[in-house]
Amino acid sequence: MKYPLVPLVNELTFPLLFFWFCLPFVLLLIVMIIWLQLLLNEGKLGDVLLGIKLCWFC
Repeated sequence: MKYPLVPLVNELTFPLLFFWFCLPFVLLLIVMIIWLQLLLNEGKLGDVLLGIKLCWFC
């Protein structure tokens, strides 16, 4: 089997391949952080919304 004339990974293609390889993991990490923040603030959110509604009636 002969090697390709142009290698798949070289100094020009490495950043692009690295970006596309890491992108799904970064997006998953961002979604998990937002989801955890929503879970942690779930009890506080009702108090904040209730406070806003009470201020509207005042």
